[in-house]
Amino acid sequence: MEDQEEQFLLAVRTVLTEAGFARADAGAEGVHMIQHARGAMVGWMPEEIQRVRRRGPRRTRTTLPPDLPGLRHAFGVALAAAFRNAGFTVEERGDEWLLVLNTRHQPEL
Repeated sequence: MEDQEEQFLLAVRTVLTEAGFARADAGAEGVHMIQHARGAMVGWMPEEIQRVRRRGPRRTRTTLPPDLPGLRHAFGVALAAAFRNAGFTVEERGDEWLLVLNTRHQPEL
């Protein structure tokens, strides 16, 4: 890996840390960063959030929401703002991933 790419990835990790998002290990919930040809993909795998239990024998089971679209969207907006405030260009990839662009990346010809 080139020094320029290493510096870029370190800067991305620094923004995550300063924004209060610790990078998660592979397979764990939390913020994930994947190296991409144009920069770094950053996404969030939330911890299982359980719904509130209801009264009654049949309703005491706790169920998981099928997805957390509002929470994912809020996370994406906050994280994109943190990267943009740090001077990065960000492309949104749905509510699940952000592509933080390495503007110094030059495609090989």
